[in-house]
Amino acid sequence: MAFDDLPALPPMLHAGAAGYACRALAATAEVMGRHRVLADQPYGGDYWQKVDVYLPDAPPGPLPVLLYFHGGAWMNGYKEWMGYLAPPVLAMPAVFVSASYRLAPSVGMSEIVDDCVAALRWVHQHCAALGGDPGRIAVGGHSAGGHLAAVLALRPDLCRAAGLPGDVVKACLPSSAPLDLDFLQRPAAEADRRMREALGGGLDAWSPARHVAGNAVPFHLAWGEHDFARTREQNQAFARALAAQPGARVSWQVLPGDHFTSHEACADSAGEWSRAAGLLLSTLTTGKPQ
Repeated sequence: MAFDDLPALPPMLHAGAAGYACRALAATAEVMGRHRVLADQPYGGDYWQKVDVYLPDAPPGPLPVLLYFHGGAWMNGYKEWMGYLAPPVLAMPAVFVSASYRLAPSVGMSEIVDDCVAALRWVHQHCAALGGDPGRIAVGGHSAGGHLAAVLALRPDLCRAAGLPGDVVKACLPSSAPLDLDFLQRPAAEADRRMREALGGGLDAWSPARHVAGNAVPFHLAWGEHDFARTREQNQAFARALAAQPGARVSWQVLPGDHFTSHEACADSAGEWSRAAGLLLSTLTTGKPQ
């Protein structure tokens, strides 16, 4: 998608989201101007089914790959929101891939997840030709995108059904993600009601908190010090649930800022998130997660 041809999106649901979206697009445009990017690579036939691939300069060999999904309450957003996160990932070094997906209410959660699985399949099939290692793919995302990344990590059945190895996701890095969708079953706030109406029913299957048992995928969770109260509570509970699994590898950090500014801080190559993410990606192996 060219920056001058991005489709119009509905009004943002949360205070601060519109300003964040503007800052994210501007920051991504600047990053695209100084890094190697293969933009608008299609993983399906729909307009939204595309990825942008950010490549390190002169990669030394097969590198880890981080596939990242944007937020926007499953109803909003572009892959171009996430490109500003590429520089610290490229510096690790690793390949960074930002994916768009179809949005509610034109599709429901099942179709959104299908798109994310299809994007993962595209990365697995193509990353070797781009200097990436198909055996060292991590997924991550911000807000709703973090939720989608967690679904991919915790539902290997979805990957196998798409012809991928069940252990294709070697690590997961959700930031400020909603990890228990129970709040959408009985929405109270106006924003929650709008999300519930857009996504429809059948959301239980897409709640990461319901699929933690037996997880072996390493997780690194992050959220803002002044994030939404529900987000803080859910991430703390999710981290405890992950840590209770045999052989668990889970880490977490609370970043300065709110739901949006805390994620912008992740773009700092010398920041806490970059150090933690770089450490995790550097330890990935092509075998099953340890």
